Parts: sequence; structure tokens; C-alpha cells
Amino acid sequence: MKGPHPLTVEETAQLLKVSKYTIYELIKRGEIPAQRIGRQLRIDPDSLFNSLHETTQEQNHAIIDPVVKLETPAQDLVFIGSHEPVVELFADFWKHSSAPLELHLEFKGSMEGLMALYHNQAQISGIHLWDDQTQEYNLPFVHYVLPGEPVTLINLVKRVQGFIVQPGNPWGIKSWEDLTHKGLRFMNRQKGSGTRLKLDSYLHEAKISPAEIQGYSQEVNTHLDIASCVANDQADVGIGVQSAAHRMGLDFIPLFHERYDLVLLHEKIPVEAYQHILKILSSPAFHNAIERQVGYDTSTTGKILYQS
Repeated sequence: MKGPHPLTVEETAQLLKVSKYTIYELIKRGEIPAQRIGRQLRIDPDSLFNSLHETTQEQNHAIIDPVVKLETPAQDLVFIGSHEPVVELFADFWKHSSAPLELHLEFKGSMEGLMALYHNQAQISGIHLWDDQTQEYNLPFVHYVLPGEPVTLINLVKRVQGFIVQPGNPWGIKSWEDLTHKGLRFMNRQKGSGTRLKLDSYLHEAKISPAEIQGYSQEVNTHLDIASCVANDQADVGIGVQSAAHRMGLDFIPLFHERYDLVLLHEKIPVEAYQHILKILSSPAFHNAIERQVGYDTSTTGKILYQS
């Protein structure tokens, strides 16, 4: 008996309710198995779902290598997610308050953060993933990676991302096409980060090949890493949040606004700790501390956007 008909990239995107650009990125990273038939990519449905939902390496090809479990006490809270300076600010508020547990931070990509929740290696993640198909931030990916899990999605902050460049913008960078200037050194974010997915989506839409960008394969893990590379003349430009550029005394060319949300496995967080999270997020002092930095909007900070 023949197996199920292989899926196209477009069919896979529709099935998983994400954009086809996200599928291309996951295929490129080896997280979704695909075969090239002629000039087209085809995805076997059985291999796809084994890859997404099996948890042991002996049974499948996992969507990503499992995140190494943090050596922290079982009663402490673990955050694994995309880098955002306001998360570090939140951790400072947490540390100097009457928080019932310790909070441990590990910054990785947005997708890796969601997978850490899936593998019960964290209780909190931070993500900023745009889905072209639904024209929505974050929730489609939560439904995709954590189907049926009791989760709470809370906005941390709205922010602006753009080109981080040296003072005076000596290369005159204004658009995505400018990244292809000969001799211009670009510094990229790591695969799986929301910033990287956004970049690749724009490049695809603008029909710009990554091979045209010098330094596309050079990766760092945080916005502050991007700013540090530019400040230290290791790169001429990178993409990051405005606050990182401001901290390093660099210039900033805005590109897009986005929403950075926290994803909580609320049933795995003690009630007192969960209430303390909400208390900090809604406190005027925390909002004021965010607003003292550039590039942020706190109009929905602390708002529960979804709860399963």
C-alpha cells in the first residue's frame, strides 16, 4: 500500500498554520525533513509529524536537538527564550522583590524557547514570531508547538527593531537592498530567533539572496551582541532593538514594530509565583523603568492576551 501523498511547502504551511517562509527556514535548519524532487521540495507527512511530536532520538528525528536541561533546583523558575533587555529588567525586579522562587534566565531563539516549554525544560519563554499567513504575532506558533498545553500568553512589551549602524550611518543604510553593498559587513542573529525569521521573510519577499550579503552566516545570540559587534568595528550593520543601539552610542534606522510576549506554562508555576509575575508586570514602577529606555511601548504590558 502506498503511503500518504508528499506535501508541498505551501501545503505544509497551511497544515501547520504558519507561513511558508517559516517552513523554508525550518527545512534549512534540518528541523523538518524534506526531499528535493526535481526543482521542488516535498515533505513526507509521516516523517513530518514524527519529527514534530516524538521526544526520543531513537524514535525520530527531533525538530531540534533538545535543550540541555538547566541544573537548577526543581522549585525554581526557568526562563528560556528570545533575548530582550526588558526580560533582564524584569529579572532585576524579581530578584529585589519578595519573589517566592529564584528566576534563572537563558537566552536562545524564540522557537528554541517554545521547544524548551514542550520538553518541560522551562516554565516561561519569551517570543516574537510573526506569522505571515495569519498576520498575527506569537499565538499561531504557541498553538503549533504546544497543542493542548495549558498556557498563558502575556504581553511584555511592544518594541521597534531596525538597523544598528555606526554613528553617522557612514554607509547610508536605509533599506534591505542596502545590505548587498559590496564591502558592507553584516552581523546576523542565530537561526530560530524571531529576528532571523523576520529577516529571512523580508529577504524572500524582496528577492534578495542571502549569498549577496557579506556576513549573513556570521551569527550572535542577542541584540546587545549585535550592538557590541558594530561598536567594536567587527560589523557595519546588524538588526536589533533600538535600546541596544542607544546603550552602545550607535545610530538606529527603524524597520518594523513588533510584540514581544511571555509564554507561561501556568499549571507548572506555583500560584504565588504566578501572581507575583502578574504583579511586577502591572506595576507602575516596572512600566516607568521600561519607558526610561528608548524604543518601547508599554500600553499593553502585563495584558493577558490568551489563556487556554
